[in-house]
Amino acid sequence: MDDILEPMIKAFLGQMDSAMKVSATLSDHDGSEEITVDHLITGLVYRLMVPMTNEEVDVALESAQQIIDTLEESDEEEEEDEEEEEGESEESYDTLEECYPDESMVFNRKVKTNQCNCSVCAKARVCLLTYDNHDCSDPLAEKFKKAIDNTCDKHKIYI
Repeated sequence: MDDILEPMIKAFLGQMDSAMKVSATLSDHDGSEEITVDHLITGLVYRLMVPMTNEEVDVALESAQQIIDTLEESDEEEEEDEEEEEGESEESYDTLEECYPDESMVFNRKVKTNQCNCSVCAKARVCLLTYDNHDCSDPLAEKFKKAIDNTCDKHKIYI
C-alpha cells in the first residue's frame, strides 16, 4: 500500500468502524434485532460530528489495521480464485431503483431516531438536528460528509 495513502485510509476505516459501533449501540437501544439504514446513517453523522476520545482513536486505528490486513489477505486469495474460475457472474444492484423497479416503493423519508435518553442516543439526535449547519474541520471530514449526503440522496432519505 502507498505510504502516503495508508494513514488516510486507516483514518477513514477507523472512523467507519467506530460509526458502525455507534450504529450498533443505537440499534440495541432502539430494541431492534438488526442495524437498520437509519441506525447506520445516524451512526455516521454522530461519528462525523462527535470527536473520538484518545482511547477511541487507538481502538479505531487498531481495528482499521486489522481490516487492512484482512483485505490484503483476501486480495491474495481472490487472485488465486480468479485464476481458477472463469465466466461466472454475480447479479448486483447499483441503485435502490434497481432493487425496487416499482417506483411507488421508493420515496423520500426522514431518518428515524429512537427515544432512548442515554448520552449516545441523545447526542445522536442533536447531531441529526444540527447536521445541515455542520462545518467540517478538514478534508477527510468533508469527504465523509459528502459520502453521507450522497448515500442519503441515493436512497431517498433526508436528515
